[in-house]
Amino acid sequence: MVSGVGATGQIQIDLARMSQQLADIQNQLGSGARAADLKGFGSASGALLSTQSLKAATNAKSSLIDQLQARFDVQGASLQQVADAARAMALSIRTAISANDGRGIATDLELNFNSAVTALNQTWNGQPLFAGERQTGAPVQIQTLQQLVSASGPSEIYNEAARPQTVDLGVGTPVVLASRASDMSQGLFDVMKNLQVMLNSSAGGIGQPISQDTQDTLNAMAATLDTQASAFDTESGRSGQIQSRLKTLSTQLQAQSDLLTKEIGDQRDADPAALSVQLNLLMTQYQASAKVFGDLSKLTLLNYL
Repeated sequence: MVSGVGATGQIQIDLARMSQQLADIQNQLGSGARAADLKGFGSASGALLSTQSLKAATNAKSSLIDQLQARFDVQGASLQQVADAARAMALSIRTAISANDGRGIATDLELNFNSAVTALNQTWNGQPLFAGERQTGAPVQIQTLQQLVSASGPSEIYNEAARPQTVDLGVGTPVVLASRASDMSQGLFDVMKNLQVMLNSSAGGIGQPISQDTQDTLNAMAATLDTQASAFDTESGRSGQIQSRLKTLSTQLQAQSDLLTKEIGDQRDADPAALSVQLNLLMTQYQASAKVFGDLSKLTLLNYL
């Protein structure tokens, strides 16, 4: 009888253990995870936490790259707008020379000057693109051609940081996001200033016919404007090259993130097939133990008298 009581106690312990195991397996099947928190992973928790941290860092860098690609879309378009303004002004001058009528130059100069200033003061997410490290305010602080003529030097034209803005993508040397407005447009504004001075000296406009000396001066200005347009084309192309590099890096980061996701899954996710086998075996053991326990529980002293 004592032996039977001892066996009953052991079976109770086994049933309690199996009940807990069954509950754990059902929780894993229901949640899809091997444990509810890091403590449940035991010695593997450190590796899991490290992998999750690495994936978070990878995703953060990928998000930054996606934002930068959007920035370079805007930046490239802005640089191209300045190039187009310079080229359009050169064309206006040559058209005037060809027609021997310079009366439209003043209007075209104002339009193209305004277009260039607007493009150089373009922002992205509220930040100026071409102000260097400074994150607020327009880099070109003049608004009119007369202000350009009156400016005594670059400090009265530009309001920008001393250094261009850079970003560290973790691939070596930090990348310069964009040149400063002054580094790119001083030559353009110089020729526009000289043209406006010429217009001012001609009572606000170049009439017809255009003298040979004036034609020679205007041709030189048109050539300079072409050079400035090409320089902005180069800057726009540089933005495109950086954007292409970012696209490649984004693809690499996505592949890395996918690999880390799989590794996290291998560490964290439950195996439904294996759990189903364990569940069936454990249920069989549990039912057998429960039957034995039930049979032993029915025994009384009367069975031995």
